[in-house]
Amino acid sequence: MSLSTRSGVLDDDRITEYGLMVEANRRVARVIEASLRASHGLTLVDFEAMVRLGRSPDNQMSMSVLAGQMVLTSGGVTRLLDRLAAQGHVERVSCPSDRRVQWARLTEHGLQTVSTAMTTHLQDLDECYFSVMSDADRSILAGVLDRLRSTRREASAG
Repeated sequence: MSLSTRSGVLDDDRITEYGLMVEANRRVARVIEASLRASHGLTLVDFEAMVRLGRSPDNQMSMSVLAGQMVLTSGGVTRLLDRLAAQGHVERVSCPSDRRVQWARLTEHGLQTVSTAMTTHLQDLDECYFSVMSDADRSILAGVLDRLRSTRREASAG
């Protein structure tokens, strides 16, 4: 393969467009995580888990559902919840109808923490994410991201 042929493949617009999305996501995530850490002692993953629990009925969900929504392995969600439990943000409870199922529940302390952190988070989103979009942009982006999220095709972790 000649150098010019390789350059053509590397210059494919699809690679550029996907790269822009990845880079933008990383930059926004870096700003948000730094802010959450400095103001509330939370990582972005901690915050996401707490928001998901806080937006669920009774501030709880099964660990397997949480892992699926966050695209984490069972071991990854276990480590995350261990850390949040040690900080007093979540507790594990047994499912009353199936003893094999463990639920993660946001504690009152966790609910207060994530509620306070949400104000900071929304300010950060307004400043470094939404400020560059029109309402039409936001609508289009939300539709595209929802379709991407809904795809079931995932690479195997092999």
